[in-house]
Formats: sequence, C-alpha cells, structure tokens
Amino acid sequence: MKIPLLNWKREKNDGPTVRYEDGMLFIDCRKCAGISSLGDAECVKCVSKNIADIGPPMRLMMRKENDIEYSENVISVINDISRISSLITAASSENIPARCRDCPCSMPKNAKDIWDSFPEPRFDIMRLEAERSVPEKEGCEECMWRTIGLIDQAESMFSDVRRKSAKIAFSLTEV
Repeated sequence: MKIPLLNWKREKNDGPTVRYEDGMLFIDCRKCAGISSLGDAECVKCVSKNIADIGPPMRLMMRKENDIEYSENVISVINDISRISSLITAASSENIPARCRDCPCSMPKNAKDIWDSFPEPRFDIMRLEAERSVPEKEGCEECMWRTIGLIDQAESMFSDVRRKSAKIAFSLTEV
C-alpha cells in the first residue's frame, strides 16, 4: 500500500520540513535552529511528534549538514517514544473546566510537565503531589485518580523504552 506523499511543510519557529513516502520519513532540519541530532532531547521530541502525527516509518533520514539514516533499532525506540508523545498530546489537550486550569493535579498540567522534563521526568514527585492534593469539589477526586493513572502509564512506557534502549545498546557493544 502506497502512503500518499505529504507536502513539504514548514513548521513554526523555523522547524524542520517533513516528508513521508513509501515508509521513509525524511526530516530536513537545515532551517531548524536546533542541533538536529537524536542525542538531543528537543530533537527527539520533534521527531517523535512527527512520527505520532504521520505514523511509524520503516526508514528515518535526517538532513542538516549531512544526511543521516538511522538504523532499525533507533527507529524502533523512536517509535516507542512517539507512542508516549501521542499519550501526552491527548492528555494535554483534555478539555477541563476553567476552575481546574491552575490545579497542580490536572491531567493537562501533569502531561505538560512530563513532556517538558523529557527525558527524565520526576514521576515520583508528580505522583506524590497528586496524591497529596485534597479533592475539594465534585469531580476532583476522579480527576486526581485519572492523573495518577496517566503518571503511572507514562512512567511504565518510559521504563519500557529505557529497558529496550539498554538492551539494544548492550547487544550493539557485544562482540
């Protein structure tokens, strides 16, 4: 099945242009102010967001000064991170009442905090803060438990990615 070619698009803040064709995700980072390396957290977040929006690629190539094509192992890990990105995006965009926007226990606030602190979110602190909140209004307790569920799910997903990455890195160093 042929996936239609996406038009080149320029993202705000001089971000990269992205093209997906025949299972290949091509990201042109020449207009991006970032360093354009999967060793950089902001770059990983950008690539994973594009994968979450477009779908998992079989091949991934990034262009800055040179073209870099990433291995299947790297693509597998970045696809897993894109699933976390999808979860966080959905939780961040949850519609909540205006009175809840400043609540430290709200799901959108915690989702944003998780993603902003990538790659090392402090799940223990977020969970403790949510557990310490005192539900005062109708719906607050349910929201608190949903937020704790989000924190637990995101922590589990991060843990799985770390485990997988460590296993891949170990197998690459075995000789």
